Amino acid sequence: MTDHLFLVRHGETLHNVAGIAQGWNDSDLSDKGRRQVRALAERLAQQEPTAIYSSPLGRALSTAQVIAEATGIEIRTLDDLREMNYGSWEGRSYLDVRHDEIFPRWIDDPDCPCPDGESHNDVLRRMERALASVDSARAIVVAHGTAIRIAATLLLRAPILTSRQLAQDNAALNVFVRRGERWILKLWNDTTHCVEPE
Repeated sequence: MTDHLFLVRHGETLHNVAGIAQGWNDSDLSDKGRRQVRALAERLAQQEPTAIYSSPLGRALSTAQVIAEATGIEIRTLDDLREMNYGSWEGRSYLDVRHDEIFPRWIDDPDCPCPDGESHNDVLRRMERALASVDSARAIVVAHGTAIRIAATLLLRAPILTSRQLAQDNAALNVFVRRGERWILKLWNDTTHCVEPE
């Protein structure tokens, strides 16, 4: 049984820097993203993890590979850990997407999908399956911003649209600890390992 869950977001990508929606598309880690991931891996290695699960998308898998090298643990990929499928919004600027006619409804209605993509509830169902597959005492799960925010609402039994009010920065560490049948949030969106000297 899992008693510690370390949810981590991938490092910064070139598309993150450009403000482009990625979804199931991909983008390489930036130089800063690679530095973030190395610092994150060093921090996680001190937490005595017992397993690493990762989204198969390149930006998450590259992050997981650095963590695997630091911990000596093999990566298990789970398709259900992928980011939300943003459909026809993928590859477009977030500023442009916000002017799409369906965008306000997508924000407010958890059953409203992106054009040709997924809804918040679609991702919730995927994340529920993914987390049910995680079966290791101190598991690291490498995923994506929206997927992690939605997973947090699942773990905390909070309304799904609470996810819209949660920050999730690149290479952030989030720690959940099991207490009986409940998950307790111990750390959220922590990036202190990413602070670079000026």
